Amino acid sequence: MGAVQSIERAFTILRALSLGAAGVTDLSERTGLPKSTVSRLLSSLENENAVAQTEDGAYELGQGVADLGEALRRGQSITEIARPHLTELMELTGEAVGLDRLEGDAVRTIFQVHDPDSAVVVRDWTDETTPVHAVPAGLAIVANANRSVQNAFFGRPYEPITSSTMTDHAAFRRRFEDIRANGYAWVFGEFDTELNSVAAPIIDASGRAQMAIHIHGPSYRFPDDTDTDELGQRVASTAQRIEAQLLRG
Repeated sequence: MGAVQSIERAFTILRALSLGAAGVTDLSERTGLPKSTVSRLLSSLENENAVAQTEDGAYELGQGVADLGEALRRGQSITEIARPHLTELMELTGEAVGLDRLEGDAVRTIFQVHDPDSAVVVRDWTDETTPVHAVPAGLAIVANANRSVQNAFFGRPYEPITSSTMTDHAAFRRRFEDIRANGYAWVFGEFDTELNSVAAPIIDASGRAQMAIHIHGPSYRFPDDTDTDELGQRVASTAQRIEAQLLRG
């Protein structure tokens, strides 16, 4: 309970500072917290770059808070930017299309677009997570991620989900080389025997990936007789158009 209370009080101080810079005494009056508590929490928040001290000794919101706000803004922007591109891809292929983000050892689908009039309506995976090693979005992201993400990936053991699921680290390394060379990743029944999927990474300004887009559909009709390289290139091209818009801001 003590840790939770400290978090609540820290946010109380941050909200008070959103009204303007203030000293310990002023913040104590704004928040109703003891000065000793305010001083202790300010010290912790300063260590996290969430607050900063001005030349006159007052405190103001720090760069860490600004960075979080910018991250939120970018997250909103990519959703707005990606949606029309994903809708176009869905209309071209007739299958469900999603935007995904890496979260540790899982991939979260931020949103999905699909044809509600399809004869077989696939499950909506919006806000759900899937294992990073068994879905193409996870593989496409990790193959193009920074070294720390890749080290974390290879530092974990993997369990098979279906008989097709890859679990061998050496095989993953070879697979990542192919993904980087091709620009996309395919998964055939590795997460669900009745689903196939293809994904391409969204490369950010640092030249690395944290997100991807994918198409998935029932294995009996996707990819059907369509060339898998053609579909992969189509997904990669869509991801590249999203990248270009993001870089333009």
